[in-house]
Amino acid sequence: MYFLITPRRFLGVALTKEELRRTPPIRGDIHIYECQNEELGRAAFSAWVFNPGPGPDILPRLHDVKITGMAQRGMNLNGVEQIGDAFYAQSWWCRVE
Repeated sequence: MYFLITPRRFLGVALTKEELRRTPPIRGDIHIYECQNEELGRAAFSAWVFNPGPGPDILPRLHDVKITGMAQRGMNLNGVEQIGDAFYAQSWWCRVE
């Protein structure tokens, strides 16, 4: 399903309201599924923005993802993302187009 996605953190640190307002959303098709997660070494729910072409993910994948809020026009996803060898808290604010 296509959403306008705004990451709410940078390297685990929450963005301010002003930074969120200035951040342009990313339009993408979000997929969520449960699978064996190699990074975590166990089964986990993961979310990613589908990239139809070759190349890296549009956003780093969210591992251990949970829907922490949902309403008529959007939802909030929380999880952890891997940047290099480190894992950071991340939250995506996802709005219907």
